[in-house]
Amino acid sequence: MRLAFAGFAHSHPFTDAGVARDLGVDGIDGWDGGEPARFAAFRELYPCEPAASLAELIARRPDAVVVTVRPALIAATVARVLRAGLPCFVNKPAAASAGALAELDRAVTGHEERFLTSSVLRFAPAAVDLAERLAGRRVLGARALVRHDIAGFLTPERAWQDDPAEGGGTLVSLGLHGAELLDAVAGPGARAVAASRSVLVRPATRSEDTGTILVGWPDGRPGTIEVSGAGGEEVYEVAAQTEDGVHTTRLGGAPDWQEALGYRATMRTILAMAGGAASPLPWSRSRAVLECVVDAATMARA
Repeated sequence: MRLAFAGFAHSHPFTDAGVARDLGVDGIDGWDGGEPARFAAFRELYPCEPAASLAELIARRPDAVVVTVRPALIAATVARVLRAGLPCFVNKPAAASAGALAELDRAVTGHEERFLTSSVLRFAPAAVDLAERLAGRRVLGARALVRHDIAGFLTPERAWQDDPAEGGGTLVSLGLHGAELLDAVAGPGARAVAASRSVLVRPATRSEDTGTILVGWPDGRPGTIEVSGAGGEEVYEVAAQTEDGVHTTRLGGAPDWQEALGYRATMRTILAMAGGAASPLPWSRSRAVLECVVDAATMARA
C-alpha cells in the first residue's frame, strides 16, 4: 500500500508516517505543499518519493492522501484529490475561518464518503471507551480540558499556526480537540454560545494562550471547552454528566502515546478508507465541529 502526503505544514505528518510504516505501509510519496525545508527534514527520517507538484503526486495514484498544507491551501488541495477519486484525510485544522470552511464544504460536497478530517483524539481508546459507556444513557452536559504548550506555534516556521488570520490561533488549534471530544462522547450538534480569551503566560502570542468556550446542544444541554497553551504536562480530558453521575476520562498516559492519543487508530481508519471503506464520520458532523471553534474564536476576539 502507498500513502501520499500533501504538505508538511505542522508536526503530524512526522508522526503519521512512522505509524503508517508500523501498520504495513510500504511506500510513501510526498509533495512539499510550499514547505520545502520541512519536507527535506521529513525525508531525512523516512524513505519517500518526492513529487514536484500536487498533480504529479495525484498522478501516481496512491491509495490515500494525507493533506497537511496551510489552511489557505486546504480547500483547493482537497478538491483536486477528491476529484481524482482518491480517499483524503486532512490533519486539523481543516479550516481557520468561516470563509475557508465554506470553500472546503464546496470541495467535499459530492465526495463525502472519501473524505475525513478529525482530531486524532476522537479515535483515542479512552475517548472511544467513554463514548461506548455513555451509549444509551442520557447525557446532561459535558466538558473538555485541552492543555498543550503553544511554544512550538511561536517559532518562525510554525508561527502561522498562532496567527488568527492564517492558522486560527490557539482557540481554533486547541479548541478543535475539545469540540471533537464533546462531539464524540456527548453527540453531535453543539454550537458555540460564548467564548473568552486571555494572554497569561505567552506574551509573544498573536492569538491567545488561554480560553474558554461555552457550547450548547439544540436540546438545551450545556458544555464547556477549556484550553490552555501553558507549558508543563500535556492534558486531554473529557467528562460527561448523566443522571447517575459524572463520567470522566483522561487521554494518554500509556507507554505507547501514539496509541493512547489516537494516532494509530486514526491511521488504521485512513488505511481502511484506502482499502475501500467509507469515511466513518459524516462530513456534516466534522463541519459542525469546525464551525463551533471558528465561531468561538470570532466571538472571543470581537
